[in-house]
Amino acid sequence: MQWLEKKKDKVEIITFEGDKTQAEKHIFPYFQKKKLNLSEIKPSHIADYYENKFRSGRLDGKKGGLSIRTIKMQSFIIKSVLEEAAFYELILRNPAAKVPLPKKEDEESKGGFLDAKEANDVLKLFRDHHLQPLIYMTLYYGLRRSEVLGLKWSAIDFENDIVEIKHTVVKNLTIVAKDKTKTAAGKRKYALLPEIKDVLIDFKNTIKTNKKNFGDTYINTDYVFTCPDGKPYRPDYITKEFQKVLANNDFPKMRFHDLRHSCASILYDKGWGLKDIQTWLGHAGIETTADIYTHISHTRKKCYGQRYSKYFFFVNNVFKKIRRKILRKAGFVQKQNPRTNTENSVFMRVSVWSR
Repeated sequence: MQWLEKKKDKVEIITFEGDKTQAEKHIFPYFQKKKLNLSEIKPSHIADYYENKFRSGRLDGKKGGLSIRTIKMQSFIIKSVLEEAAFYELILRNPAAKVPLPKKEDEESKGGFLDAKEANDVLKLFRDHHLQPLIYMTLYYGLRRSEVLGLKWSAIDFENDIVEIKHTVVKNLTIVAKDKTKTAAGKRKYALLPEIKDVLIDFKNTIKTNKKNFGDTYINTDYVFTCPDGKPYRPDYITKEFQKVLANNDFPKMRFHDLRHSCASILYDKGWGLKDIQTWLGHAGIETTADIYTHISHTRKKCYGQRYSKYFFFVNNVFKKIRRKILRKAGFVQKQNPRTNTENSVFMRVSVWSR
C-alpha cells in the first residue's frame, strides 16, 4: 500500500487508478492468502501467480483467465514493488525480475479483425444508428477509442481538409479529458478524406436537428461525437453499445479496439508498408505495428497460397514419361541408346532454355 501512496502524485490519475485496481483486487488479496513474508517470496510464487491469473483469474464470475495484457500490467506492479524492496534492502534481490509471463496457446487471440468486406458489413449493421459516423471514422483512420471520443470540431479544418488528433478522453475509475495523446507519436494530422468530409457535414446537420429537438436542455460542447442531447459519450458506453449491436445481429463478438486492428490489416492487405501503417496509426514503435496489429487476412493468405501452389511439382513415373516425350519432340533430349548404362542416364542435364 505504501508503494501506491508514493506513486499517486508521480503519475497521471488514470494510470494510478489502473494500478490501484489491479493491486487491490488481484495482487494483494492473492499474496495475503498465502501468508508469505516479503523475504519468503520466491520466483516460483510469482510464476504460480501469473499462471493462476492466466487460467482462472477473472473476478466477474465468468470462466477463464485474464488477458496477457492485464497480466503484464500486474507484472509491472509486482516487479516495481519488489525492486523497491530490494533497493531499501528489505530483501536481497527481486524474485520477480526474471519470471516469464505465460504464453498464449493460440496466437490468433491477439484480437479480432475485419477485412474490407466484413468492415462494410459492420457499417451496415449500424445504418441509422447514432454511432455509425463514429465507427466509420474509427475504421478509416484506425483511431483509438480515446482519440475518436476526444475529437473536436476545432481540430477539423474543412477549408484545408485536415484532421488533427491531439485531444483524448479516457476512463478508468474517473473520466479524464486532456490535450494529450497516448504517446507523442499519437499526436498526428490526417488528410480529411472526401468521404469522411461528407459524413461530417451530414452529421453537423443532424446535430442542428438535435439542438432544435432538445432545446434548452441540449448540452453544447466542441466534441464531434456526442449523445443526441449533446452530452459527451462515456468511453465504456461506446464499447458496450458497439458489442450490443453486434450481438443483436448475431455478428461474432469483438472489441471496439479491434476496429483499429482492422484498419491496420486492411491497409496491409492494400499493399501499405509497415512504416506507413505505423505513421497512420500513430504507433510509437514499428514493433507494435508488426507484432500486434498487422494480421494477414484470410483473403491475403488465400492469394499467397495460390501463388505458392505453382512453386513445386509432385513428380511420378507417368509425369516423367510424358515430360520426356514432350522434350524429345522438341529436340531437347536425344533418344537413348539401349546399350547406355542406365545409371549414367538417371541425371540428365536438360535445359528448357537452350538446345
